Amino acid sequence: MEEIAKYFAVYLTGATGIYKGIPVGIALGLKPLLIASLVALGAMSSALLVYFSGEPFRRWLLKKYGNKTFEHKKAKFAKWMDKYGVPGLGLMVTGLLGPFIALIIGMALLDDTRKFLLYLLAGIVLWSFGLTYLTEPVVQLVKGWLN
Repeated sequence: MEEIAKYFAVYLTGATGIYKGIPVGIALGLKPLLIASLVALGAMSSALLVYFSGEPFRRWLLKKYGNKTFEHKKAKFAKWMDKYGVPGLGLMVTGLLGPFIALIIGMALLDDTRKFLLYLLAGIVLWSFGLTYLTEPVVQLVKGWLN
């Protein structure tokens, strides 16, 4: 039962963000493959939940922050999008700013969010596994120095 609680804790913290779930999994002593899988599943499920809330969420964003704010940001964002496109937003921004911020940017500024969602989910998986496998050896190295 204790192991299931660890898995659930990593899944839930992964649902709040990739950068939060990985340290929790390492602190609980789970294997890197399991950490990355649980974090990716948590982040994907929360991103899908926000995405499928769909149009009401988009309207709420526009109402809260205003169309002028997004139009101003959209002009700056257009140059970046011309260079990297939807794959760049889904794959790069997911890891750099986190899946929620990437999703909010994508939902507010893009017209075709279906294609964006596929890249976002792929970015979540890539960043979860990449960060987990980069972080785990560093943590073990630091533990070795401290002992």
